[in-house]
Amino acid sequence: MNVRPSYGHIEYLAHLNSLVLSKRHTSLCSIPNPLFDLAGITCGHFLVPFWTFFGATLIGKAIIKMHIQKIFVIITFSKHIVEQMVAFIGAVPGIGPSLQKPFQEYLEAQRQKLHHRSEMGAPQGENWLSWMFEKLVIAMVCYFILSIINSMAQSYAKRIQQRIKSEEKTK
Repeated sequence: MNVRPSYGHIEYLAHLNSLVLSKRHTSLCSIPNPLFDLAGITCGHFLVPFWTFFGATLIGKAIIKMHIQKIFVIITFSKHIVEQMVAFIGAVPGIGPSLQKPFQEYLEAQRQKLHHRSEMGAPQGENWLSWMFEKLVIAMVCYFILSIINSMAQSYAKRIQQRIKSEEKTK
């Protein structure tokens, strides 16, 4: 039986694929996800409407993934949960007690490092490299916004020209 999917079927699967890929790999939130890029390329190839893809991306990243990450971070960095995990390590037969003390010392050192304040109570000044990188990112975002506006203006002008040409042909 040879069944070929219809365009509606492909569009539905692309929407579902975008949603699944945008919520997949929740621990990899800050690095580019090549599977998500592949989903975007696939949706573009099959001419899935932008708002369908964007809607699935918005639902997947802003609602589903954000809540999963928020719960994970709260649970992971809760002092009570960390203490239970250290106690659990100590309960491992044979090597547990020998691993528990270094692990507990490491976590305490990290906690002190993260909660350390400068003597004046204010954060240290940023260096010139981070300042330059911040300005570069701002410039890139501004360029991206301008390119979107330019693309929308060109699309609008093209539609107007096509409408004028079609009105001239009908006269």
